Amino acid sequence: MLADRRVWREVVPALPHLEVSPLELPGHGQAPAWNGNDYQTQAYLMTETLCDEPVHLVGHSFGASVALRLAVERPELLLSLTLVDPVFFYAAKQAAPDLFAAYAARATPVLAAIAQGDVLRAAELFLGDWGVDGSWPMLPVAAREAIAAKMPLIGVTADSLAEDTGRIWPRLKNVKCPVLIVTGGKSDPVMPGVVRGLQQQFSNCTSVQFEDAGHMIPVTHGKQLGQQIAAFTA
Repeated sequence: MLADRRVWREVVPALPHLEVSPLELPGHGQAPAWNGNDYQTQAYLMTETLCDEPVHLVGHSFGASVALRLAVERPELLLSLTLVDPVFFYAAKQAAPDLFAAYAARATPVLAAIAQGDVLRAAELFLGDWGVDGSWPMLPVAAREAIAAKMPLIGVTADSLAEDTGRIWPRLKNVKCPVLIVTGGKSDPVMPGVVRGLQQQFSNCTSVQFEDAGHMIPVTHGKQLGQQIAAFTA
């Protein structure tokens, strides 16, 4: 979310044994615009069109929620599933309600700023929690404005992550492929709760934490992430 396929440029070279097809979210990069319907559903259907045979599916952040949605809708299409700092907050809501409540309190000012139309303030707050540490002051004005223009999409996706409007949670036990969860030790404090919840649902799940990484693992630890995925999908 708020980025494009370039976030994977340090990851892909570590995967020479795979044919890699990066997919951008609706309204990002070269992808179609958001169609005004359920955002996660549109992204899931876009992903499904790339899967004409079973795949090793990798998703980061909101993209991980899209990967989860495909995994429960079409489990036969997955050889493996890698979730990188997955922001499927509903899992924490089920497994660690205290961590979820603290996350929801931190998210409230962001969602309020979006609702009030103060998208620059919303972007600054959001990247403070989920971007590369200290990146907002360093961004050119044009880049800030471009990110801020996409902030309404953060608002329209909030319920899919916190309330599970796509009904992912009750179907996770149907996913039988191997699952790898990679998180950052310096990511949002809700992340251990998300991991705990997901691990309770999957029958074949491994989790790895990069202690010195924040949320933007593909950007800050791309080579390390690529090596982890390569070993998992070998």
